Amino acid sequence: MFYLLNAVGGLLSSLLSLAVYLLGAYALYKVARLRFLPNAWLAFIPIFNLYMIGMILDSMKYNHYKINHYLSNVPLSYVLPIAALVSNLLPVIPLIGDLAVLLISLGLWLAELLMYYFIFHLYAEPKNTNLFTLLSVIPLLGPILTLYVLKDRRY
Repeated sequence: MFYLLNAVGGLLSSLLSLAVYLLGAYALYKVARLRFLPNAWLAFIPIFNLYMIGMILDSMKYNHYKINHYLSNVPLSYVLPIAALVSNLLPVIPLIGDLAVLLISLGLWLAELLMYYFIFHLYAEPKNTNLFTLLSVIPLLGPILTLYVLKDRRY
């Protein structure tokens, strides 16, 4: 009986994880289509969704002088997927590799948070930008708020 409950719990957990992933990928897809980025369907492929996040960031960073000042020469659409691939290779190095993986993961998370800030800055009401960005720290709320902000937008 225990094995059956464990299997059902694992299946439900997997289905919930897949649903959250698909919701996030759809939100990325919708933003990419709205920004007229090529190959928006890549948002549904695991490593290429980082490429799409980078493309979205690259297309929006020019609207923010301070951020553009620091990131103007950084092609985020290439840096983010390469950083993710490198972080998969680093754990073979003891101690230093673990710290590097942690820093790279933190950087990728901050890039996603920056993308949400850009989206909310451009498409949401100005008074909601910081609140929505802060709520995007919760993994499921970022895509939901993105879809909410873009609900009336057409491409």
